[in-house]
Amino acid sequence: MRSTVPVVAVLLLIAPLSHGVAQDRKPWLTPGTQAGQEICGPDGGKMVWVPAGEFMMGSNDGREDERPVHSVRLTRGFWLGKCEVTVQQWLHYCKVAKVVLGTEIITPLDHPMSGVSWHDVTAYCRFYGMALPTEAQWEWAARGPEERKYPWGNQWNARLCNNRDNPYVDGDMGMAFTAPVGHYPGGASWCGALDMAGNLAEWVADWYSKTYYAISPGVDPQGPATGTEKVWRGGYCWGDANQCRSASRFASEPDNDGGSGCLRACYVP
Repeated sequence: MRSTVPVVAVLLLIAPLSHGVAQDRKPWLTPGTQAGQEICGPDGGKMVWVPAGEFMMGSNDGREDERPVHSVRLTRGFWLGKCEVTVQQWLHYCKVAKVVLGTEIITPLDHPMSGVSWHDVTAYCRFYGMALPTEAQWEWAARGPEERKYPWGNQWNARLCNNRDNPYVDGDMGMAFTAPVGHYPGGASWCGALDMAGNLAEWVADWYSKTYYAISPGVDPQGPATGTEKVWRGGYCWGDANQCRSASRFASEPDNDGGSGCLRACYVP
């Protein structure tokens, strides 16, 4: 699904990124002790602990590619970005990694970085020693042991995320297509991850297959070995209640940098 949504906003000065972690401390190398425990990750962003666990992945309420509903067990816990990677984090990455900025930055520094391809976000994760979450890891972090329909619960509440029925409005800019990361704390998932519904779609590691769930391994699935599209998760700011469900799946060519994809990094200690 190729995005046609432009990246719109106002170019701002680059503020220094505070990492908040001493160089000799790497808390992400150690497993967490409880769901939602927070640390500062390799890129300076907050990460939350997602324990290992088992859940029923997929849904009978959505499209055919969400079926069959199947049991998935993740054998290892992992650290996950509490929020989507921001413009500020991306600009800092470009500076320290000497990466040429491939798009004009015209969104505020605290909004999610948009206009980046799957290849771009994979390179970001690799630079910091992290990875994109798998599709199963992402859905587990969004749904948890209660298998919530939405990150916050089973009832749709448009006020808990940036979506078509509740567009984000900035006091100075007016209506904007993205919101600052973490702007909807009431929409937190069971492990404390924010913005897992709405705002921007998030690239995950897996290749997309409409029929993969029928053959998916029950333990630590990694997605198909090959494909032509990569999976997006989390809906987006112009999505409706159905598209913002935690089980909803999307797909796009990995070189699509049209403005609607972003990232949330993962680290497995």
